[in-house]
Amino acid sequence: MIAMGLQNERIMTWWITNVLINGERGSIRLHQGKITHLGQISSVHSEKQMDGEGCWLLPGLINAHDHLGLDLLPHLGNPPYANSEEWGKAVYQPDRSPIREIWELSYWERLLWGAYRNLLSGVTTVQHHDRAHRQLGSLPIQVPAYRWCHRPGSKLKGWYGWARHAPFFIHAAEGTDEASYREVDQLHQQGKLGPRTVLIHGIALKPKDIEVLAQTDTGLVWCPSSNQFLYGQTAPIKALRKAGITLALGTDSTASGPDTLLAELQTVRGLLPDAELMAMVTTNAARLLGVPERGQLRVGSPADLLLICSPGASSAAEALLTCSPQDIRLVLVRGMPALVRAPFIESFPSTRLSPVNVNGELTMLQGPISTLLKRTRPLLGERLYFGQPIELLTAKPLPSPPRER
Repeated sequence: MIAMGLQNERIMTWWITNVLINGERGSIRLHQGKITHLGQISSVHSEKQMDGEGCWLLPGLINAHDHLGLDLLPHLGNPPYANSEEWGKAVYQPDRSPIREIWELSYWERLLWGAYRNLLSGVTTVQHHDRAHRQLGSLPIQVPAYRWCHRPGSKLKGWYGWARHAPFFIHAAEGTDEASYREVDQLHQQGKLGPRTVLIHGIALKPKDIEVLAQTDTGLVWCPSSNQFLYGQTAPIKALRKAGITLALGTDSTASGPDTLLAELQTVRGLLPDAELMAMVTTNAARLLGVPERGQLRVGSPADLLLICSPGASSAAEALLTCSPQDIRLVLVRGMPALVRAPFIESFPSTRLSPVNVNGELTMLQGPISTLLKRTRPLLGERLYFGQPIELLTAKPLPSPPRER
């Protein structure tokens, strides 16, 4: 395997060969952070190559709803609740554990933990539903421009990036009380629905509301695990699907949602066809987040990519919906390595990647994960991060052995 280094990775041309693309063995060519070829490899004597070891090649996943700064929290509260406001008032106690200790970390440090939560499950793009930060663009994953409001009538709102034409995200119909059932009609009367508006949750949707969403081409992000935990029910997903609403999947924060987007996918598998679930974390999500070029394997698209070790899968959707975080062997964000495991570690010998143990396996991650662990451990002690141990290395690591294929 050729060691390629990172210094010129945005401008160099290189190939990943011997990967499964839609079930067929093939190769992918990357140049300046974009996909420039898909299919069989041609004559590339002067260009770098890396053997993909028969892994499945997938587009980077897109988490359509998260609160990155809350992703160290455990599930909070004693549900069910009538709406999110009731839940928030019940659980927000910053002078008590666990919020007290987690709030000792800066907002930036908590945002980083949220980014690693997503990266470890193959997410390369996320919709962050909270206040912005000047360094959001420095996270190891991507946060597109957005406008947001906590819920109808809330003073919690804002934007990030070039927001004039960015999509507008709002928690709506999140609850089981009468006020929740009135929110879509309220937004419609205010002229806030449309193709650049995305509702989050949509539990309290009446048939008439679904018709309005279809007529206005308003999208919806489904957060089933969070909904079931807080309210004991979720959005009428089959009715929304039948109406042709563009649907994406989101985790919500760990204060109410699952550890990872992969866990969310496995929770709802069987409720919708596998291919539709995959679209909800790729192409559909990309459309709702205003980045339609992402979430797909296509020449010209950004090289946001995953390599998944899933030798028993018969399709890309099956590989995704049956994989665990440990099956993800490589994550590229715009052609740059953000997560690397065996057998690909020797291909990226760079100090820009930090080595840590994740579930006992050497994992190279982009960004200041080692510094973050040193800062977090004295405050939170020994703990799991998103369902798995992440530990500093105590000695120079040896590459992990290749996984069976």
